[in-house]
Amino acid sequence: MTWFIESPWPSLAIGISLQVILAMALVRTGRAAIIAAMVVVLAATVGLLALERVVVTEREEVEDALDAVAEALESNDMPTVLAAFSPDCPRLGEVKSALARFTVREAHIGGDLEVRINRLTSPPSAATYFTGRVDGRDARGEFPYEHMIRKFKVTLHRRGGKWLIADYSDADSRAR
Repeated sequence: MTWFIESPWPSLAIGISLQVILAMALVRTGRAAIIAAMVVVLAATVGLLALERVVVTEREEVEDALDAVAEALESNDMPTVLAAFSPDCPRLGEVKSALARFTVREAHIGGDLEVRINRLTSPPSAATYFTGRVDGRDARGEFPYEHMIRKFKVTLHRRGGKWLIADYSDADSRAR
């Protein structure tokens, strides 16, 4: 059932498919009752699309939190990026150092984002896996690459209704 509130595509696919079937039945039979069924299917599809927009799942909250970090990185907004991290994050000092050193032009989360929510931990946590791409410049000129592509695992904890980055690791470094 969550796929109806995670994405508009299932609702659209089912609604359009049913409308096509009903339209073919209307053309063949000419029965007015089929028009009523088409209106009901249209109303149900619109209702499901509205529901998808209104309901924000935990997975979408985590995606939004990561997107907000990427946007803040692009804006070089250090306070906003640091606010997305838990004060308990063991790599917070490393993040502060990197933010002071690099000027970011672009930051993107790849389309391979995978989110695993764990409600059994206290506080609830989410493990995310994705490919990240960052374009930027090292102010000291010590890092020779302007484009970095890396695989990330980011762990977030829910604190006070907000998802904060508790830890992260990166691997599979492919810098160009």
